[in-house]
Amino acid sequence: MNNVSYNLHQNHIVRHILLPVALVVLALSVSACYSFRGGSVPEHIHTMSIASVIDRSGFGDPTFREFCTETLVRRFRSDNSVQLVEDNGDARLSPILTRVQDQIVTVQTGDLESQRRIVVAVEAEYFDAVKNKVVWKRTFENFDVYDVEDATEGRRLAAERALRRIADDILLAFVSDW
Repeated sequence: MNNVSYNLHQNHIVRHILLPVALVVLALSVSACYSFRGGSVPEHIHTMSIASVIDRSGFGDPTFREFCTETLVRRFRSDNSVQLVEDNGDARLSPILTRVQDQIVTVQTGDLESQRRIVVAVEAEYFDAVKNKVVWKRTFENFDVYDVEDATEGRRLAAERALRRIADDILLAFVSDW
């Protein structure tokens, strides 16, 4: 009887104490190894400076350039992968607004357009100042659609949504180094 009691007690300890502890340890070790971003910033990069966006789009709306700069700074600051500095960072991001294009999307009967698409492109260069080399230079493009009923406000909001997605893509490219 003593032997049976000892085995039941041992099974209880394994099942109710050791197994949950082992599962928690396993979950923590797996989560520490996995990143949703697919990469990380190189160890020698601790600070970064983001240059003000230069507008070479020819579109003529300076608010897009300002919004893009502010959004990039906000995204990098909230991600907290690197500390943002004004000048002389270990890395430098130089963005250029290269294209803002307004296109017809849908036309109603009677040849009246009802929706337009705004396409935005930002060329960005990621420079590693520690190793003194360009890590990547590429163009990020996105778009959004708006109703022509409220063209001015709709265009602005659509461009801002596209610029937010571009800022997210640039941040992802930076932290995953692709």
